[in-house]
Amino acid sequence: MTRSRVLVRSDNVGHLNATGVEAMRAYGVTTVLDLRSRGETISKPSPFAGGSGATYVNRELIDDANMTRIGDPQSMFERYLFIVDNRRQAFAAIFGAIAEAEGCVLFHCFAGKDRTGLVAAMLLSLAGVEAKHIGSDYSETDVQLAQQYEVWIGEATPEDQAATREELRCPPERILGVLDHIERGWGGVAGYLDAAGLAPQAIDRLSSKLSTSGEQALDR
Repeated sequence: MTRSRVLVRSDNVGHLNATGVEAMRAYGVTTVLDLRSRGETISKPSPFAGGSGATYVNRELIDDANMTRIGDPQSMFERYLFIVDNRRQAFAAIFGAIAEAEGCVLFHCFAGKDRTGLVAAMLLSLAGVEAKHIGSDYSETDVQLAQQYEVWIGEATPEDQAATREELRCPPERILGVLDHIERGWGGVAGYLDAAGLAPQAIDRLSSKLSTSGEQALDR
């Protein structure tokens, strides 16, 4: 079990109305960590970027230059490995921001599916959560975003709808394959972040933030 009210995984918080913002504040969120690229934040600025309601931090997991390359690999699993292999410093910056933050951190990208899915799985792994539970947490994305999936599939051309549906799926084996890749390449998430330049003290703080007996910490 991991601590509650420490981390919140979300889609783009730009969709929140005043009631949603107040609910987020009441829940205890003090930092909003935006994983979107610079281009995305310029196109659709965060309502928290002005400093109202919570501390706003932008740490892009995929920069604009790599956003155009991320579609080159043919499968979503290969795209995930591309991100892990090519954006180590970005992961270090993201995890460093989480380690430094006081209070509850909400982290989000656009859909709250792929970029946040990778970060969430790595955080849970650092906390010592069993692989089967990490896979289950990742697959829960399909339940949470089921209605939105249908919107995106409907926006695709008829000939692309089947491929779009397959890309949107979040099967447990995908995220577990990523964690296995990290284990084989760096000896685990802590080793990966250490190789990326994150200070050992920050890695220890991340683990201690979550690894306390109690309730589930990774909320949606």
